[in-house]
Amino acid sequence: MDKARYVHANYRFIVTPDRSYHVQAANADVHLDWDSVLQVLVSAETQSASCPICLSTPVAPRMARCGHIFCLPCLIRYMHSADEENQVPEKKARWKKCPICWDSIYISEIRPVRWFRGQEGDLPIEGGDVVLRLVKREPGSTLALPRDGAEGLGPEEDIPWYHAAEVADYARIMKGGEDYMNSQYEMEIEDLRRQEMEDELLFGDETTWTQKAIVAVRDAQLRLQGIGNPPEISHQPPMARPTKSPIPIQPPQDEVAMMDSSQHATTSWKTSSAESMPSSNTDPSVVPAQTITNETDSLTHTMSQVDLGSMAEAKSKQRNAGVGQSRETNGAHSSDHPFYFYQALPQFYLSPLDIRILKAAFGDYSLFPATILPRVEHVSTGHIVDDELRKRVKYLGHLPQGCEVNFLECDWRDVVAPEVLDQFRAETSRRRKRNKDKELREEKDRIRAEKEDDKRWAAAHRKRPSIGSSIDPPFSDRDFQPLASGSFDVGPSSASPPRVPSQFGALASPSTSPPGTRTVWGTAAVPSLSQPTDSQQGPAPPRDGWLEGWEEELLAHQERELLAQTAIEAGNPPPPSSTGGKKKKNKKITLMSTNIQRGA
Repeated sequence: MDKARYVHANYRFIVTPDRSYHVQAANADVHLDWDSVLQVLVSAETQSASCPICLSTPVAPRMARCGHIFCLPCLIRYMHSADEENQVPEKKARWKKCPICWDSIYISEIRPVRWFRGQEGDLPIEGGDVVLRLVKREPGSTLALPRDGAEGLGPEEDIPWYHAAEVADYARIMKGGEDYMNSQYEMEIEDLRRQEMEDELLFGDETTWTQKAIVAVRDAQLRLQGIGNPPEISHQPPMARPTKSPIPIQPPQDEVAMMDSSQHATTSWKTSSAESMPSSNTDPSVVPAQTITNETDSLTHTMSQVDLGSMAEAKSKQRNAGVGQSRETNGAHSSDHPFYFYQALPQFYLSPLDIRILKAAFGDYSLFPATILPRVEHVSTGHIVDDELRKRVKYLGHLPQGCEVNFLECDWRDVVAPEVLDQFRAETSRRRKRNKDKELREEKDRIRAEKEDDKRWAAAHRKRPSIGSSIDPPFSDRDFQPLASGSFDVGPSSASPPRVPSQFGALASPSTSPPGTRTVWGTAAVPSLSQPTDSQQGPAPPRDGWLEGWEEELLAHQERELLAQTAIEAGNPPPPSSTGGKKKKNKKITLMSTNIQRGA
């Protein structure tokens, strides 16, 4: 599905009133012209309010044609974030790629957004109660409004105005007025000024983009001039709903004829009696006794002509005929009869089995209660309106393709009589068992997925590289030679028992390393530059790189410095050295060396 179809199917719109919408009123799949959209209504229950740029609640929200919603200051700043070298002229149409979907966004194509809650309650949950209202849709129309309390369209109207009863909650497309949009823009300006103060006082940010947003809202208000207002409330506040007019109840035709005949007889009698009254009597409260007697006799004679038994029989025939006709038309719905269905805002409907239960309980769709309050057993989500769904659920023909709908499975024990529920006991039991099996299956899948994840982590942990291969034996103290030994000879000797060769033997084997003494790092030791004295004749002890006798040399050096300092204090400076009287540097002693040489 493309983005334009998704926006058209899952949002509601307030459009300009100076255009014709007869095509959209008859076919829900016909898209609106984006230029005619004044405002986009977004459900506050089904969509989160978060700007993708600043990640906070949008201020003066705007929707691009791709369906993503931004703050107006953030969007203006994003539009002006061009390269400093290639500045865009102010008169040129600014556009950028959407940071979410990379579609082109023009600043002239964004539309105001209003998060609308209205009569929407909390979303239905399993085990909770839900309020369902009976909705009526006329054939050939995409307008579905509650049966009781909603106002119908006029003879020449294509879509309703936003202020009509129940329209703001149930209609997909409605006409907006100049006063309504001005009030919406004023609220956005208040939010922008509040945001400007917060940015300046709390964060010390610049307010340039907020001011530009206010200017853009003012320009949008100027472009609204002359679009018109609803004819009957041109000076009333927006979204005001007029008082509901009572719906007249039409009696059967036979009863109407009888009542008309009796009313006609009574009226004719009153006229004749009024003509027979003396004209000299001007006081209406003074009625002669003969007149009252004549009126009583005439009224009794007239009522005696009305057969109450025939009236009741006619009413029963009319009711049975109406129910039979409605049953016949609802089985294979005719294009001349309206659709009746239950809906919970925003897009929750009853499942087919629940509709059949109510049909058996009340006899006809038009006789359903205006409002019911059942308990939800299961919520089936994720259904998309397409041709297949329209064939199975024909009363959803007013929804466009791509609209997301949900179906409710309810418990009717507190609403429907027990004898009616007994007729569907087998089907409701199978449905409950199916839902329970589905929950158990989903729980098993979740547990199996968690176990598979644990196995993958354990396998990845075992495959981590380690020292040595799996066939090598573990380390022991026999794998290491003393540091004072002349070489890393790993061969067997008479002093140590035989052992398994280790891979460390390759480091000091005669084939890879030259013979001779080695340092603690395993490298070959460099022989000393000084010649050995006579007293050191014989085999020299192994050297490990540490300086020998450095403690005595350090003490002697400190003693010499102390004697020199004492002589200076006593007035006997030491004799000048042969270096020309320069100060003698302190001697440095190297405690550790890799070449067994002492550094100065």
